[in-house]
Amino acid sequence: MKELDNLLSNQKKYFSSQLIHLSVQDRIAKIKQIRAWICSNQEYIIENCLKDYHKPIAEFYATEINPILNHIDFTLKNIKSWVNRKSVWTPLHLLGTRSKIYYEPKGVCLVISPWNYPFNLTINPLVSAVAAGNCVVVKPSEHTPSTSNILSEMISSIFNKNEVSVVQGDSSVGGYLISLNFDHIFFTGSPEIGKVVMGEAAKNLTSVTLELGGKNHTVVDSNANIKSSAEKIIWSKYVNCGQTCIAVNHVFVHSAIYDDFITALKHTLDKFFENNSDYASVVNEKHFSRLQVLKDQCLDNGGELYYQSPKSSQNNSFPLTLIQLKSWSNPILNSEVFGPILPIVKYTDLDDVIDFINSKEKALALYLFTKSKSKISHFIKSTSSGTVAINECMLQYSNPYLLFGGVNNSGIGKVGRNRGFLAFSNEKSVLFQMSGFSVAKFIYPPYTSLKKKLAKLIR
Repeated sequence: MKELDNLLSNQKKYFSSQLIHLSVQDRIAKIKQIRAWICSNQEYIIENCLKDYHKPIAEFYATEINPILNHIDFTLKNIKSWVNRKSVWTPLHLLGTRSKIYYEPKGVCLVISPWNYPFNLTINPLVSAVAAGNCVVVKPSEHTPSTSNILSEMISSIFNKNEVSVVQGDSSVGGYLISLNFDHIFFTGSPEIGKVVMGEAAKNLTSVTLELGGKNHTVVDSNANIKSSAEKIIWSKYVNCGQTCIAVNHVFVHSAIYDDFITALKHTLDKFFENNSDYASVVNEKHFSRLQVLKDQCLDNGGELYYQSPKSSQNNSFPLTLIQLKSWSNPILNSEVFGPILPIVKYTDLDDVIDFINSKEKALALYLFTKSKSKISHFIKSTSSGTVAINECMLQYSNPYLLFGGVNNSGIGKVGRNRGFLAFSNEKSVLFQMSGFSVAKFIYPPYTSLKKKLAKLIR
């Protein structure tokens, strides 16, 4: 691992000797180069990324290419205002001073990206890190090697390796990297690995952003639009074969509409596949087997198979599967499915569902389908999660003006708006004083009776 030690050392030297002195225009130029490379090589990117696992082309644009271009455009539009130092108010007891907040890069940062959206979830944090003025080491997932090669090719064609470098390898490489003294670590992945990352970062007091996942609970109320709700929930499981951190994990359906709703789910799946539409495959055999075990355990514990979509011809194609649960104690409700299995459970009282949600670890996303404003208000106030969407699934990620991220087990730190930029920045407070003057002189020693009175008054 000596090579990784040298890489970190060289990036720290490059940052302090050169990068820290460059202007915001230099950052803008680099981000524009990333955009230009992506736009000029879209077919090449898609061809190689789809070697890792199959996704429909339209889905690849919608979930990999377009989110990056939107994030880049939003960053380029706002970066000059983000980097500007901000003046803050001076209280009376600091008369004669001026105070500002400066935004400086943290230094050398590590970005560890996942396999489910390996292009999008690598480039987006990289763009934020570059916008903030940092050197970056990128560790993409070993489960998507073709995408990792594309990332390496693109980044090496734009950046000096001492500024941004891609490091490939298995989990042992990632494990060694997180033990090093980076200035910030941005990790996207599972809560289990997130705990390991945070534990290693704590040894160096390295700040972290953890974009994790969770068991995203979904509730369909008795007065919900049944057809619309079914379509949106199935779409959440359809995109990327359900391998999405904000996908619906399971759905609670009010008993008054339960039968109509599951019928609507089947009709939706039939509609989705009436023209032999395909869908993404599972990333590899390991995760395919994991889903099969999860499904079997669910059925062994009282779950009833209701429907399966036609099986795609692609390798590791797992059918979109609807399972009716007889009990809230079914073990699948304690698992992050991260695949195209949708457990459906009946409820009669929303407060019982809220109690169930609050008994579990905090989710990255909660979804409620209802026309009742009072239930919407009650649901939002009574639960805690990283994000919430009402009468919709997953689109909260697409609004750049919304903050995105988890809470506790589902993540630490946010992106969206300027928060990705801030994650890679140190907000440095600076106070300016007139030469030769300080209001504090009124309470310098020796402490006379007058100074004691002044000390009591100055606040």
